[in-house]
Amino acid sequence: MRPGQAVAVAATGDITTASTNLLAVHLAAGADAATVVVKAGGSGGTTILKLAALAGDSVGGPVGAAVLCSGGIHVTVTGTAPSITVVYG
Repeated sequence: MRPGQAVAVAATGDITTASTNLLAVHLAAGADAATVVVKAGGSGGTTILKLAALAGDSVGGPVGAAVLCSGGIHVTVTGTAPSITVVYG
């Protein structure tokens, strides 16, 4: 994976509003099941990736080839206190 900026995500919102490459996403569910939906171009943008994990499990990693997210990266988070990291650059 190429170098990028890692951001811990606590809630639904924009990671960045600048066009950038999505490099990796990791989701670790808390006490219940959790999901993260990653979109390019804001909350109404194109869905790039959706991850789901059962309580106590984790999923994710490098996206493979970098994915260009025109207009930024937005995440929608569900679950109780999941741990989410998004890497972009």
